[in-house]
Amino acid sequence: MQNAGRSLPKMGKFSRVAWSLVLSGVLVGGTCWLNAADEAPQTGLRGILPNMVPAELSGTIATLPENWTDWGTAVSSELATLYEAEDADITVQRKAIAVLRKRQAVATSYAADPRYKSILNLLVSLSGGLKRRLDIAEAALETLEKGPEQRAAKVSAASQRVVQQAQALDTYLGKIKNGSGWNKYLAVDEVRTAVAEKGTEEAAVSLAAVQGRLKEKNSLADAKAREFLSKPQFAAYEEAVDEYLSAIAVPEAAANNPELRKRLAELVSALEDFESTHSTASALATRKAFDATRMAAPDGAEALSLAMRDNYFNYNLRIVASEAYLNKYIGQIRNESGGVVDNILGAYVTGSQSTQTTVSIDLVPSGGTAQFDIKATGAVASNTAGATDQATVYTYGNHHFVAAKRIVFDGEKFSTRPARINVSAHNQTTGADMHTFLGIGRGIAMNRAEELRGQSESIAASRVQERVLPPFNTEVDKEFRDMNPDVARRLQALRELNLYPDAKSWSSTDSELKLSSRLMTNTELSGGEPNPALYLGRGLNLLMHDTMLNASADRLEFAGQEMTDAQIKAKLEAHLSKLLDREVKFSEDETPAPKDDSGIKTIVFDKVDPLRIHADDGQLFLTIRAGFKQEDKEDIPTQIITVPLKFTVTMENVVIEPGDFSISAAEEQESPAKQLVRAGVIKKKLASALPRRELKRVKRMTHKQIKVVTAVTRIRALDGWLSITFE
Repeated sequence: MQNAGRSLPKMGKFSRVAWSLVLSGVLVGGTCWLNAADEAPQTGLRGILPNMVPAELSGTIATLPENWTDWGTAVSSELATLYEAEDADITVQRKAIAVLRKRQAVATSYAADPRYKSILNLLVSLSGGLKRRLDIAEAALETLEKGPEQRAAKVSAASQRVVQQAQALDTYLGKIKNGSGWNKYLAVDEVRTAVAEKGTEEAAVSLAAVQGRLKEKNSLADAKAREFLSKPQFAAYEEAVDEYLSAIAVPEAAANNPELRKRLAELVSALEDFESTHSTASALATRKAFDATRMAAPDGAEALSLAMRDNYFNYNLRIVASEAYLNKYIGQIRNESGGVVDNILGAYVTGSQSTQTTVSIDLVPSGGTAQFDIKATGAVASNTAGATDQATVYTYGNHHFVAAKRIVFDGEKFSTRPARINVSAHNQTTGADMHTFLGIGRGIAMNRAEELRGQSESIAASRVQERVLPPFNTEVDKEFRDMNPDVARRLQALRELNLYPDAKSWSSTDSELKLSSRLMTNTELSGGEPNPALYLGRGLNLLMHDTMLNASADRLEFAGQEMTDAQIKAKLEAHLSKLLDREVKFSEDETPAPKDDSGIKTIVFDKVDPLRIHADDGQLFLTIRAGFKQEDKEDIPTQIITVPLKFTVTMENVVIEPGDFSISAAEEQESPAKQLVRAGVIKKKLASALPRRELKRVKRMTHKQIKVVTAVTRIRALDGWLSITFE
């Protein structure tokens, strides 16, 4: 690594040779794997990991520039120890994992260094690929070491939690009307007694019945009952019941048992296939293997569950907006002026005043919700004359105020808190006229005004508060109350389009607003933690993982459909219109696309994975599985078409440029010459459908009478994530 730290490497694109290694498949059939049952005497990861270093990792390392050769060779050697060394015991394997962790941290660190921008893509891909595999390998070792005592400890802990939560629920229900009925319905006393005094079999029967009732709560006809059962006390009781039933479902087994080794090998194999293909089948195989591993592991595969959660069950959509960016849409300056007519301390006060108010958003740290203050910071300048029978006193007022109103967003609706204000008033007497004794009386009047300045400033502060706080409170309340129906419509659209996330989290810091969400079913996988290089640190950062893009593509229901170009376009327009709650029409590109003279009439999408998307090496790889029907010609059977799309942000445009198309038959063809002709026809079609496009990167809009200018400033496609930054 010494050379790498001293000079800036010169690095070109990720070579096609290396990319082909990745896409050709990470595993070599079943012969690359050892039978776990036969290899039970083996220790550690032998027979669980493949006996070859994954091609994705070795291909990336091979593409590092010359001054990274020593470092890359060291990484390759350590990977070979972990994957290929027959004589490596657990101690050696753990040492290799620890050293590779340090290598992975180095890759992450250098990816954040602007001097290494030329190899950013390689560093991010290598860092992410290493992390996922090391997390799973280390968790697999920990899982193998757990024995029957782990199961017993887990059952005991789950039992205690059930008793505690049952007691807490019993106490809660005892304080409310009809609580005894709910106690009986959820068998609270029965569950507590069964777990504390009876065997696991009897307890399992009682808890399974209760679990069924709790799971059905959302289908109850009575809305009030549904709302009541959604309270935290019932959720905690349900979680305890679920945990107990899961704990006792794990069979008693010895550490490092053959069945567990077999299931771990199946899981790692499925994960490697998913890393390579991103297919529905590999995701489903991974979920099945993971469930089987949990059942075979004495501790329920606790460590492995954490590794899977962090890398394959994590959020796959992330949005981070800076406070400065949000103020583009909220920040504004208001100027108001008018007359003053008032009675203050017995004086008839007239004059004029002007107010300048700056409205802004001020983010507030919050872990479970997004919270912020809408702030109105203002300065009031006034020139007044206060007249009594004896004198007229002239005053210049210079007052400052800060009003704030807390807004909370829980992912479903906005709620508000009462507005508050702080006023700092300052009056300065600038002159006085006495109605008698002109020379002597003027000084007396000004002295008297100065004596009363404290009272007058207090009254001025109260006048500012009375004039600012009520309308500010009302206006902000209305603004966010009116937004809730729009939020509800958009959430309903997500539900109808089957795009509603199964998990989501809103949060805020003092400088950023964050949304993390996950689109995943129990047959799909999700993302992990994005590399820090995907966040710009300012503006709005939109990060979408492969799994989110592919799950969204699956929801379009192209699978098995025969469609014309017009039908595809209409379906996409309707889908986006519903999603965005406004009409979406695709305009013709400013640069005319090549004429479609391919002769293809319709596209026949494959029944499985008709569209797959993968982000890596600065490109978005679009893979289409489809056949084609031609005008008066033989139909083209299902083809696998991969189109790399490169994004470039120029001063004026976002340029989307397709690379070389890769086309192959889904099934072996009898005539290579015929396949060559078919590929040529498809390329003509794709050249028309996916031409080079230039989209304006700057957008000007008016939001709530505020003129907003926003622009795309950076696009990165790395390690399964597409990152788009707006400023």
